Amino acid sequence: MILKNLFRRKGRTILTLVGISIGVAAIVALGAMAEGMRAGYTAMARGSQADLVLTQKGAMDITLGGVEETVAEQLRAWPEVADADGMLMGNVQAEEAPYFFIFGYDPGGFAIAHFRIIEGQGLTEARGVQGKPLILGRGAAQSMGKKVGDTLRVTGGTFRVVGIYETGDAFEEGGAVIPLKEAQALLLQPHRVSLLYIRLRDPADEPRLRARVERHLSDLTLSTTSEFADRQQVVEIMGGFALSIAGLAVVIGGVGMTNTLFMSVFERTREIGLLRAVGWRRGRVLRLILGESLVLSALGGLTGIALGTLAVFSLRGSLGFLGTLGAGFSPELFVRALVTVGVLGVVGGAYPAWWASRLVPLEALRYEGGAADRGADKRIAWAGMAIRNILRRRTRTALTALGVSIAIAAIVALGGITQGMADSLTSVLTGSQAELMAIEADVSDTSYSAIDERIGARIAALPDVEAVSGVVFTAIGTEDVPMLLVFGYHPREFAIRRLRIVEGEPLTARRQALVGRQATENLGLEVGDTLRLLESRFRVVGIFETGVGYEESGVVIGLREAQALAGKPHQVTWYLIKLRAPERAEEIRDELNGRFPEIAVSLTSEFIEDMPDMRTNQEMIGQISFLAMFIGGVGMLNTMLMSVLERTREIGVLRALGWRRRQVLGMILREALALGVLGGICGLLLGMGLAWGTLQIPVIKGMLSPRYTPQLLVQALLVAVVTGALGGLYPAWRATQMRPVEALRYE
Repeated sequence: MILKNLFRRKGRTILTLVGISIGVAAIVALGAMAEGMRAGYTAMARGSQADLVLTQKGAMDITLGGVEETVAEQLRAWPEVADADGMLMGNVQAEEAPYFFIFGYDPGGFAIAHFRIIEGQGLTEARGVQGKPLILGRGAAQSMGKKVGDTLRVTGGTFRVVGIYETGDAFEEGGAVIPLKEAQALLLQPHRVSLLYIRLRDPADEPRLRARVERHLSDLTLSTTSEFADRQQVVEIMGGFALSIAGLAVVIGGVGMTNTLFMSVFERTREIGLLRAVGWRRGRVLRLILGESLVLSALGGLTGIALGTLAVFSLRGSLGFLGTLGAGFSPELFVRALVTVGVLGVVGGAYPAWWASRLVPLEALRYEGGAADRGADKRIAWAGMAIRNILRRRTRTALTALGVSIAIAAIVALGGITQGMADSLTSVLTGSQAELMAIEADVSDTSYSAIDERIGARIAALPDVEAVSGVVFTAIGTEDVPMLLVFGYHPREFAIRRLRIVEGEPLTARRQALVGRQATENLGLEVGDTLRLLESRFRVVGIFETGVGYEESGVVIGLREAQALAGKPHQVTWYLIKLRAPERAEEIRDELNGRFPEIAVSLTSEFIEDMPDMRTNQEMIGQISFLAMFIGGVGMLNTMLMSVLERTREIGVLRALGWRRRQVLGMILREALALGVLGGICGLLLGMGLAWGTLQIPVIKGMLSPRYTPQLLVQALLVAVVTGALGGLYPAWRATQMRPVEALRYE
């Protein structure tokens, strides 16, 4: 009976299934991406044949931390260690791939042995090769169309492909391996590695080695190969991001399912009244509607799992981020998806089922399906025809508008927070009085930017340049907060002068720190206290204000100490450049870009727009907009089809009275557009509330204020309008195809 009821209206049921399945597909695909990263890190560690992995303590990811190469020699001298082998990993741009991982290994070390060469030769056999040697993963070779003998251009250099390898790990096979010395030069990490693989002489020696590391290398941490992935905070961040986007899609799909069940209940009001009249109890009616909800969600869940799996496999060979990370499927991922839709089925069907069970048999038997409530018509007589029509079924209208508004809210909240962050960064940079900014050229993310200080010295020597100031920016975890912003300034350069010391004194010596006003509240610090960053201790000598919450939520330390924390010896994240003739800023910018291809120079006022992070955020907003239009459009299409169906006789009367097809088309489209605009306006308000609530989280409270630009609000409303248009187009066309005589006979 449940399946029979669901497929009475095949079109409506299929549209609902599409909405649910897209949400589940997002859970599967994005979850597989996060699992792929976790599995990739785990396989990379286990494939090294090491017993333990040594990394920088507190680093968010191994690409953002480092270990001095000399530590390997120290380890080899300890009796517990049989051997130690370093690996350096970095993210670069490679031709058409915006995210590409480079792995640097010692060709003579033990860790490189798990790269099985299937074509060409390995790094140890590469002799007489023209150019720098590189072995390319099979996945990367297929997606890039590369073969042995080809060249590969990456940020900072060009390499010759001498071999193709396999490891069985999509994460590693999506990148490339080069000699460790070449990787250190390419990634500007001289004499450093991302981690050290350690082989023990005897597994029983592990506790003794851990004690030695804690005593002599307190800024580093040991992990087993199985623990290694769980220590990378970026894996958790990726998982949280995937869960957020997937949750958005599921909620929108769930609202659509609730709407569908309400339509079904309204449509079958007389039938439910008859069942109650012949003896069905309320509990039985409740179980019937809940059963339909659970079956509908289960079908959507299974379809979504299939779609998500198909999407992952279709993207595996791409040059995008998912293609780089690979994907990992696990029973837990599929169980999570099914449990999610199960909960969705219960929650989405609870109210329609309760409403159906409360129907009074006599009133239900008198129900006229297509008629509007006359009292309601009188209350909304002031409104136009389109508004009156969508308010006939207020519950259905509210649910449809809610589905649209949730999607619009996500766009507004993310866009407002992103713009607020951009404004904060702009205030930080423009307050420095610098006319130009320099970042590493072709970097995929600002956190990976590393400019050699020798470039800064050469820029400072130019006659048009008055001063150059380098800044290191990083984020680390502490015992009190999971992520603390750390800025590294030279105490005597001009960039630090914008910090207004309100308590204490400025930096004058090593191991000193200035703490922002907001950070003092988050960390509970005062002047004279000790601040621990990783394994380094700093004395708080001053509290500063700048009027920028983003900056006041962090701490400032000396440039050299920040370089050590960030794993960027003799490098900076960006340079602030002050000119002798500010009016020539554009001319000098072009000159610097031509003279120094290693960096990308922008006007300070335009720097934020050029940052790769901001471009990534804009792409994310675009993808959410597409998801919103698609899922919201499906819900709108479902609603408008039901509206047209229940008003079949009414449309027949209008046609019989002389309405032309274009008038009917315009009426239905206006209703859909009005519904879209209603959802858009609600979404704007909901999004602002969501952004406000997000920024009240203690860890980020006070860090920034969201800003809603006219462009963002127009974009959000445009998405809502397009959603309405897409959802109303087919129902409007279908309404115009009705023949008056047949429509008047419709029951």
